[in-house]
Amino acid sequence: MKRKLSTIFMILATVFVVGFCSLYMTREFTKADNFSRMSDMWSLFVFNDSTKRALFHEVNMDDFVDAPYPVRGDSLISVGGLPATKENYFSLFGTDTPRGQEFDIEFSHGDSVYTTVIATHTIPKALQVQVWLMIILRTLIVFGLISVALWGFIKQPYSSAVLTLSLFCFAMALQFTVAVSSIADVYAGFNLPMISLTLVYIFSAFTAPLFLKLQLLFPVRNSVYNKHRIIYNLLIFLPIVIITPMVMFMHMEQFIWGNVVSTVMLLLGYVLLGRNYKKATVFLEKRQTRLVLLGAGPGLIIYVLFGWFIQFSREVFTELPVVTRMLVGNILFLIILTIPVSLGYAFGKYRLLQVEGRLKRGTRFFAVNFFLLAVFAGVLWGVGELLLEKIGINSQTPILILGIVLAFFFMSLQRQIRHKIEEYFYPERAKLRVLMKDFLASSMARTESAKFWEELEEKLADGLSAEKIYPVLRVTGKEFFTVDLDEPAPFTPGDAFIRRLESKDNPLLFDEMIASGKITLSSEQREWFIKRKSAILLPLVTTSGLLGFLVISSKTNGEDFTSEELELLESFSTQTALVAENLELLGERLEKEKLEEQLKVARNIQQGILPGNIPSVPGIEISALIRFCLDVAGDYYDIIPLEDGRVVLSIGDVSGKGVGAALLMANLQASLRTAQAMGASLSESAAKINKLVYENTPSDMFITFFMICIDPEKKRLRYVNAGHNPPFLVESDGHERMLTKGGLLFGVVENAQYEEGEVSLRNGDMILMYTDGVSEAMDSNDEEFGEKQIAHIVARNRELPLDELLSLIEKEVSIYHGSSSYSDDFTLLAARIRN
Repeated sequence: MKRKLSTIFMILATVFVVGFCSLYMTREFTKADNFSRMSDMWSLFVFNDSTKRALFHEVNMDDFVDAPYPVRGDSLISVGGLPATKENYFSLFGTDTPRGQEFDIEFSHGDSVYTTVIATHTIPKALQVQVWLMIILRTLIVFGLISVALWGFIKQPYSSAVLTLSLFCFAMALQFTVAVSSIADVYAGFNLPMISLTLVYIFSAFTAPLFLKLQLLFPVRNSVYNKHRIIYNLLIFLPIVIITPMVMFMHMEQFIWGNVVSTVMLLLGYVLLGRNYKKATVFLEKRQTRLVLLGAGPGLIIYVLFGWFIQFSREVFTELPVVTRMLVGNILFLIILTIPVSLGYAFGKYRLLQVEGRLKRGTRFFAVNFFLLAVFAGVLWGVGELLLEKIGINSQTPILILGIVLAFFFMSLQRQIRHKIEEYFYPERAKLRVLMKDFLASSMARTESAKFWEELEEKLADGLSAEKIYPVLRVTGKEFFTVDLDEPAPFTPGDAFIRRLESKDNPLLFDEMIASGKITLSSEQREWFIKRKSAILLPLVTTSGLLGFLVISSKTNGEDFTSEELELLESFSTQTALVAENLELLGERLEKEKLEEQLKVARNIQQGILPGNIPSVPGIEISALIRFCLDVAGDYYDIIPLEDGRVVLSIGDVSGKGVGAALLMANLQASLRTAQAMGASLSESAAKINKLVYENTPSDMFITFFMICIDPEKKRLRYVNAGHNPPFLVESDGHERMLTKGGLLFGVVENAQYEEGEVSLRNGDMILMYTDGVSEAMDSNDEEFGEKQIAHIVARNRELPLDELLSLIEKEVSIYHGSSSYSDDFTLLAARIRN
């Protein structure tokens, strides 16, 4: 029931706050729009309707057509013939007043009364910029606070801390909605009912007590408060409940007491926040409270102090020009804008150190530049006074030249000052920066990837006082990651964690990642990180993608990492990734050069074992043609004349490439020649070669092979086909047959047996052998040339000399393929029986 009531209350509060703030800020935009478009006189007045006069607070000389001109403090008596009351003034100058319209005005200076003429004109640009800037900043603050409140309520609707945060943000949003208005209500496009303003005042009065209560619940619930919640809540909220009705009666004393109570509660809340920070033992809680201290605290304190300044020194503030007053207000709003940002990130438990670092950097930048600006203005004023009073120079040119010179000087000086501040307050950061810079500079000359990562681990661990650094790198061309270049890691390119690193390359703190629930990890990945005491995960991303990431373990001294260290790591990661990518590319190039050298050796071996010249064999015409592709050393053929007049022809294709394939080919040739010298049959030779290949090569390496023994005297041939493309036997009458008998390709089964085929020959019969580089050459549609086309070419041109026939086949294949460069070696071997 309690949860249901709190949910209903929050829904009603959300509807009211969002609705009112939207309407009110829309009304403010209509005021600014009308104010910007209207024509008016832009001298500013303080009206006193009891005397029916107005004092000139600021005099804009552009208002007046001619002399006499009033000065600050003169009294406006009448405008356009009407007494100078606020009502009469706004009846003459409204949104429909045309530009250039003239009015007679009467004003007094001392005891004298003067009459002059003013002409309306558009708003001065400086004032227009400040008006719109104030509207925009207020809108950002208001809806930033509302967004934090809604996000918190949606995320954890039943958390006391989050509900208190949401109500605090709502109350503060209402306060900033109605607290400041730089434009008169007469320019508004519409008005709001008074009852809504009353409810807003009551709700916003609870800003301070809600902030105080929030510090009793954030980042963890206070144990004393938990025991005495009723008493604490009464002490926090009862004073506001009593004072608020009294203030609504507009009695000054009670109004001041209301401010006193609110100020005391805000200060108490800030003190409690500081105490929570000191007592926090968990790094995440320390970061949360520190972020609120740095982000929300200064804005709240300055807001309270400014309120008290206006309370007691309103006259001093109103003496300032209106543009200056608005500038001060906008600077205040810029500072206050950090409140919703810091609260949102603190309760979201994500990117806390990054936001803290930006707040610190922005504060340093603002402080240094504000100081230099004050010096700049002081120097210009002093020089101006010197030129005017001592030397008598009235020209503005020397001041302008000095201003330009000082501007360039201060631009350089502010960077130096910020650098000195950093060295003084953050010496460890300066040391770490130098260490990283030196390491990266020395890494440019490295060629060994393993050495680079080894030294990076050592240097970075030393600079950060981290226990260990783990480089987790993606294996080139693979779908997995390794640690320290060899140990497998439980990450794949498709998982949620890796996708997050690829999309955003900023460092991640492991505890924030887990607590915020922003990234989902598998149980294996979580355990992997915990085992290594992971603190920071640093992505290594280049334009070509994610190379990997660094896992930085917790510090050896038990301290947390700082925002300054995280900033340095963020810039370091980009440079490291570039160096790593260059090393990877260099490694690939060296590997390519090594492979090319191996292929060159392989090609030399291959060419060395091929017949230099076709031997002359009586009764047989023999021709061969081989074309090498760029990177494969796999095709082979041989011609072995025997002493009895027979000849053995062989052709093969070794899987794989490089020196290994070439050496296997050389062994194959030696084995075949040895077997034939010993008088072994083709089937026996095939069995021995197969066993040799099986026992001495990897399982993924094999050979397709065809060998034929031709006896030209007896006109007979014997052959064995070991899984090779079946050669064509084209008889003299044009009849074709395929030579298929044999067995498995070499290297698949250890004790494979091979069958010999035997064929009778006649004069003019021809045998054509080829490798798959010929039949599998493809056209632009990825269609193979095919065995049928080879057979067709041979059948039509069987009478041609063999050299011409093989050249014709090569030409037809090249035309079909569209190029003479092939993806595989291209080999043809032919023999024809002659008288």
